Amino acid sequence: MFFIALLLIALLPSAHATTLQRFGLEELVHNAERIVVAVCQKSESVLVNGRIYTHYSFTIGETVKGNGKQTLELHLPGGQSQGLQSRIAGMPTFAVGEEIVLFLTEKNQLGHAWPVGLGQGTFRIERSEDQAARVYQNLDGLSFYEGAAKRAKAEEPIQGSKIGIFLERLRALDKATPHAH
Repeated sequence: MFFIALLLIALLPSAHATTLQRFGLEELVHNAERIVVAVCQKSESVLVNGRIYTHYSFTIGETVKGNGKQTLELHLPGGQSQGLQSRIAGMPTFAVGEEIVLFLTEKNQLGHAWPVGLGQGTFRIERSEDQAARVYQNLDGLSFYEGAAKRAKAEEPIQGSKIGIFLERLRALDKATPHAH
């Protein structure tokens, strides 16, 4: 009985978190096929073969890395449809009108890109009348594998960086990163 209780306790965190490798800013830039500043225009959840997916539409305000259209579609698992709700810990969600810096993977076999490292590849832009726009990364629902993985080198803090400085930093990291493409 004691063993079962320990097993249940050990499993509890995994029910509310997704464990991933932690990416520093340099790794996010390197692993991203495309980096854009975008505004969410539409969010619609649908039920497909018993699974819920949310389709997001964005307009691109600025491309930092890569190229592509001035619009972007993301199709991510999770959402709420037909009275059902599905949530994947660490998977970002977006609200209409929200401004975001997205680090995107290559398109998969279905033609869909995802944020690199789930929520790690999403930086929300907050604007206020009294301050410059700033970026914030929300890592709720994510835990990070520390085991044998190399530790990301220490970098300047990202949270609350001014958007202009943040984008300059991304461009500098992109120029310094060898590209396989």
